[in-house]
Amino acid sequence: MLHIFKFHKYKYLLGMLLIVLGFALPLFVFEIAFRMFGPDWLDLRMREISLNENVFFDTDYGWPIECSEIGCYKFVPNSEFLVSTNEYSHSVHIGSDGYRLNGNRISDFRKTIPFVGDSFTFGVGVEDHQTFVSILERDSDNRYLNLGIPGNSIVQQIDIVKKRHDDLGRPNEYVFVFFLGNDFQNILESRLLAPGNFSDNIDLEDEEVDYYPTVSSNFSILATINQFVIDNIFLRELYTVQWLRHKVLILVNQSNADLMDPIFLMMRKDKEYLYESKSIFVDELRRLDDLADALDFQYAFLIVPDRHQIDSDLLKIRMDYYGIDSEDIDYMLPNNVLSILLDEHQITYIDPTECMKTQDNVNELFYILDNHLTAKGHATMAKCVGNSINDKLE
Repeated sequence: MLHIFKFHKYKYLLGMLLIVLGFALPLFVFEIAFRMFGPDWLDLRMREISLNENVFFDTDYGWPIECSEIGCYKFVPNSEFLVSTNEYSHSVHIGSDGYRLNGNRISDFRKTIPFVGDSFTFGVGVEDHQTFVSILERDSDNRYLNLGIPGNSIVQQIDIVKKRHDDLGRPNEYVFVFFLGNDFQNILESRLLAPGNFSDNIDLEDEEVDYYPTVSSNFSILATINQFVIDNIFLRELYTVQWLRHKVLILVNQSNADLMDPIFLMMRKDKEYLYESKSIFVDELRRLDDLADALDFQYAFLIVPDRHQIDSDLLKIRMDYYGIDSEDIDYMLPNNVLSILLDEHQITYIDPTECMKTQDNVNELFYILDNHLTAKGHATMAKCVGNSINDKLE
């Protein structure tokens, strides 16, 4: 009887082992196949995962920055801090007036022109002297101030100019830097999430409200599973898991969830996101015009392209990843909409997108994971802009 019991026990264990092997062996084969012959988007995804480490200051929390009722508007004067990731590490030096220094020694200049923008203007990822603001200043007779504050858009930038105009010496000209990658989205979100701009049937305390597709998602269960995979050091490194995640993403996006990089929402010809942002941007232009008249200054716009707009290979890889047909994408759509609006309001602007697109090694102009301009990207941006800023503002 004991022998019979042991026989059934071993038979049971052998059966369980065969079942486990039946699942594990195909997964192992798929994993090897994906690592050797996987699609380009999967290789890019795994490269991004290998760099997935938070910035030392990954939000405004912890920055030596001063804020008020309008939000954060300048850095603590004479402060210094470090920004570091797997892709870069650099120090930031803030001057006595609360903006990032350019690292240039300028004793004689014709006029002062502040550059107002977000993290691309500020120069996340590069040293003080490597920002395009610093490079442009070295080739100019003017003094350029880097008023970049990461995370803001034209909505906050108008308030910053209004608050700081006198402190900056009442400059006659400003340059507003517009990043096509997310500024349209940020404008829309700023309006939707601002107090008093919700309809009466929206509860501001309700965390389940989906104010905008890129702010939150109704697929809470899938989001929880996705976060579990991302946080699991073993699962996130498996090519097979990332391939399966991609298939789920395609299905979710076909349900109009549109979980994708913000620039793709703005480049899509079959969606209305860009046109929803358009009317809000026009309102902000009117507000900017009123402020310019009141404070007696001129202004121009400098446009910063998203990396997918200048790197055709990366654009194709991302479209495959998101499951978007090429006929549904116009990479210049955000530029065209913006230029039409600026022309209608007779606003001077410079768009270096096409120039940057024609440069060699465009894949080296942006960081892989972080998406900010590299030192080479800032240099290329400055090269393509050239002296246009000075000429346009004369």
